[in-house]
Amino acid sequence: MATAKTEKRTSRKGVNAKVGLALGASGTEVDALQKYLKKFGYLSDPPPAGIVAQESHSIIDSRPVAKVGEFDDSTMEALRQFQAMAGLPITGIFDEATKAKTAAPRCGNPDIAAFVATGGRWATTDLTYTFSEFSPDLNPALCRQAVHQAFSTWAGWTRLTFREGPAATAHIIIRFVTGDHGDGFPFDGSSGVLAHAFFPGTPPAAPTPIQGDTHFDEAETWTLNVPPGAGQIDLTTVAIHEFGHALGLNHSPVAGAVMQAFYGGPRRVLHSDDVSGITSIYGGYNIAEASWVHGTSIQIELPDNIEFVRRFGFFTRIIGRANTTNWFHFAIPTPVIVNNVRKTFGPCMLRFSTGGASALVRDVHLYDGEVRVVAHNNVNLSGSQPFTRFGVAHAPKVLWGVGISIGVTFGGGTAASRTMDFISAGCDFQP
Repeated sequence: MATAKTEKRTSRKGVNAKVGLALGASGTEVDALQKYLKKFGYLSDPPPAGIVAQESHSIIDSRPVAKVGEFDDSTMEALRQFQAMAGLPITGIFDEATKAKTAAPRCGNPDIAAFVATGGRWATTDLTYTFSEFSPDLNPALCRQAVHQAFSTWAGWTRLTFREGPAATAHIIIRFVTGDHGDGFPFDGSSGVLAHAFFPGTPPAAPTPIQGDTHFDEAETWTLNVPPGAGQIDLTTVAIHEFGHALGLNHSPVAGAVMQAFYGGPRRVLHSDDVSGITSIYGGYNIAEASWVHGTSIQIELPDNIEFVRRFGFFTRIIGRANTTNWFHFAIPTPVIVNNVRKTFGPCMLRFSTGGASALVRDVHLYDGEVRVVAHNNVNLSGSQPFTRFGVAHAPKVLWGVGISIGVTFGGGTAASRTMDFISAGCDFQP
C-alpha cells in the first residue's frame, strides 16, 4: 500500500511562472497564473456545477473576466483579491511571497472573501454521516476519532448533531480517494489540494446526493499526531475545515480562522470568525440547563508534578513543575433524570487562564461516568480562555454523570509562565 501511494505522489510547485509578473505582461506564464485564479474563484469561467456553483452563487456574475494570457486590469484585481485572502501584502504583482503561497497545501474549494454563508444550509439539525472508504494511513477507529472530534467542534456552538449511520440515508458521505474520483474535481497529488467538500442546498429544495459529501486526497499522508511528522497532514484539522463547507460556510480571510483556505498545521478549535459564520446559518446554542462548579472543585491526578497549588476564593491557582504533564478533573453536578425525562449531553464549558504557552491545555475529554464520550485532543489552548466550549457530536442521553478531564503540559521557563488558574467548569443538559 505504501508503495502504491508513493507512485501516485507528485510534487506541487505552485504557479509555473517567474516572479515579477505585473500589469502589461503576457504569455503562457500569465495564462498559468490566470488558471490558478480561475480555479479558486477570483476570475470568471468557474468550473461546472458542484462545489463552485453552490459556493459562489451570490457573487459569481460579478467576478472579473480576464483576457487569456494577458496581465490586464482584471488579472491584477483578481491577484490583489487573492493576496488579501491569503494575508499577503496587496501589490497586484506576482511576487515571491505570492508564488510561495500558490504552492502551499490548501482546501480545494474556491475562496470567498468573508465567512459569508452563501453555500446553503441543511433543513434538519440532526445530520448523519458515513464512510465510503477509509484512509490506509490510519485504522478505521482513528479515522472515526478524527471525524467525531471534528463534528464535535462544530456541535459545541450550534444545535447541530452528527451521528454515523447507514450509507442509504446519510447526509454526508466521507471518502478517501485519489486523482479523478468521479465528481468532476480531480485531486492533484500530494501537497496541493488536500480535500474538498460539497455544500448543502437551500431549503425547501430537496438535497441532491452529492451535497454535503466530503472527500480527502489519499495521496496525502494523514495523521492524528501533533505535531505531524514530515510530509504528514493533520486529518482532524482538515476535517473541521471541510465539514464547515459541508455545513454551508465559505472561506475566511481572517488569520487564525479554521475556515482559512490554506493549511497551516494543526488548528483544532474555532476562531470567533468561524463561530460567527456557523451561527449566522444555524443560530447559536441556547443553553437550557447548565450546571457549573467553581475552580476550587478541581482534582489533581499527579500531585508530585505540581510546584504550587492554592485555592483563592472560587478559583484554583496551579504552578506545574517544569517539563511535566498532568491531568485535572472536574465532576459536574448532573441532573440525570428530571420529571421522568433523561437529560441529553450538551456542550461542556471551561473558564481558565494560563501564564503563557508554557502552561498548555492539550486535551479535553468529556465523560459520562467512566465512559469517555468524546476526546478533544491536541486543542493546545493557553492564555485567557473566558468561555471555551467543547461539544459532543452525537448528543447522547446522560446515564451516570458528567466529568471533564483536562490534560495539561507544563514546559520550561519561569514559574509565572507555568501558572494556570482554573476558574470554573460546566456542562449544559437539554431535555
